[in-house]
Order: sequence, then C-alpha cells, then structure tokens
Amino acid sequence: MPISEHHQTGLRDLLVNKSNTPVLIQLAKSTTKNVCKTEDSEEALGLLTAHIQDTYILLSKRAITRELLFTYLQTRLPGVATDFTKADLVTKVIQYWDGLSGKGQVAITSTVSEEDYPIHAIARKFGEWFFERFNKDSLSLVDLWTDAALHLTIVASDGINELDCASAAEVLSALTSTKNQFGFLFNPNLTHDGIQGRMDAYGQVVVLSCGTLHTADSCVGVFECAFGLLRDPYSDNNWKPKRVKCLLKSALQPPELHCLCSSETLQTDLALPVHSDKLD
Repeated sequence: MPISEHHQTGLRDLLVNKSNTPVLIQLAKSTTKNVCKTEDSEEALGLLTAHIQDTYILLSKRAITRELLFTYLQTRLPGVATDFTKADLVTKVIQYWDGLSGKGQVAITSTVSEEDYPIHAIARKFGEWFFERFNKDSLSLVDLWTDAALHLTIVASDGINELDCASAAEVLSALTSTKNQFGFLFNPNLTHDGIQGRMDAYGQVVVLSCGTLHTADSCVGVFECAFGLLRDPYSDNNWKPKRVKCLLKSALQPPELHCLCSSETLQTDLALPVHSDKLD
C-alpha cells in the first residue's frame, strides 16, 4: 500500500531541509543500490517513497538515527514523552503526522504525562537523593545492599580503566576514592531527558541517569550510571542499590546538559520495559 499523502508531507517536513537533506539523498542512493544519482531532494523523496511503501520501515532505516527523530519531535512537539528507543521515536513521529491529519490525536496527547509514571518518579527521587549524598561524602554502607556490585569504567586521555567490586564496602570505597582522587562534583540531569526508570527481567527497578562532571574550575566530562534497585524489608522497605554500572568520561568540550538519548552505555537498558503502574 503506497505511503499516504499526509505521511509524505511529514517525510518532507522531516527530511527536506538543510540539516537532513544529506540523509535523504543517502537513503535514496542506498535504497536504489546507487542507481539514483540525483542531488535533488524532491526527486530523492519521490524515489524513496516509491520503493519503500511503508512509513514505519522507512523511518526505521539506519540512516535515520534516533538523534534525528528525537530532535524533530522536540521541535514539533516540545515536551512529548518518549523512552528514547528508536521504535518508540518512530511511533511518536507517525502519531504526530496522523494527528495533523485529524487521526490519532488522542493517542499522541495521551503519552505526554509519561514522565509522571511512578517508575520515573522513583528514579528522579533516587537520583536526587543519591547524588546529593555522594557529592557531600555522606553515603554509607547502610545505603547499599551488603552484596552490592559495581562495574566502573573511567575513560581519560591516557587510556581506559575498569574496576569491578562485589560488596557494599568495596563499592562505597571505589566510588568515594575515585570522586576524591579527581575532585569531581557530579551534576545529574534530573529532567526526564536525563533520568528515567525501567524494570528488568529480575524485578529490579533500573534507574538510568547521566550528567556532567565538574571540578572546582570547570566542567571536565560526563557520567552515565545505571542503578539496579530492590526494596530492603529490613530498612523501612526503602529502595537500595543492588548493582551499579558507572561510566566517567573526560571531554575537552563536554555538553552543557548530557542526555540519555546520547548516552554511550545505557542504550540496552533504555530498551527495557517502561512500567506505567504503581510499584508495590
């Protein structure tokens, strides 16, 4: 079935512009196995929609990246919620185009409050609590499960160092000594773009968090963390980290705000299910 007229209009809006026309030309060439030699955007779009007659399949092509789709959505629908997987971004874009044609408007607007899901609220509350205590050197052993595990990766100009720990004492020591060694202050991105919750196959709430690293003088890099949380019935049923994965990466020109969509180590975790129900 040919791509509908309003989807073609949407594709034109997405791809026929200064930033994304090179992507459109590349797609047309790869789809026609380099038979297409055109540099004209409208001709390229016509060839593309003639050979790929499914909007979802077209938007799922590798050349159309998650970053491209996310930027487009944030421009057209500021604040729309997404779990940052490519499949979800493709779906949201199609819903937006359907809404413009008078179809599916309810579906797209009903997702705007996703950031208020309980699992994301838990993630934000935990992230604010954890990094505030961490920056103040106030974390203690009782804040972690006794068998907590850590995988820490430090990427600097002189190489990559990795460390694994398998007890609360080792985890706390490794995190604290690393922070103090480099004089880091962790500045988490506590917006929905920078911290979210997921649920893994073992029932752990997974908090995905990223942000920037600072010293006394300047911003020096970024960090990405995944915390696997379980409730502790012997500690007022509070959520406590069972496992921690952490990347610290130096950068000459770090971003002002590091976001999950551009993370290097959290993409697999971002693909985990997003639970909308209240967590018991």
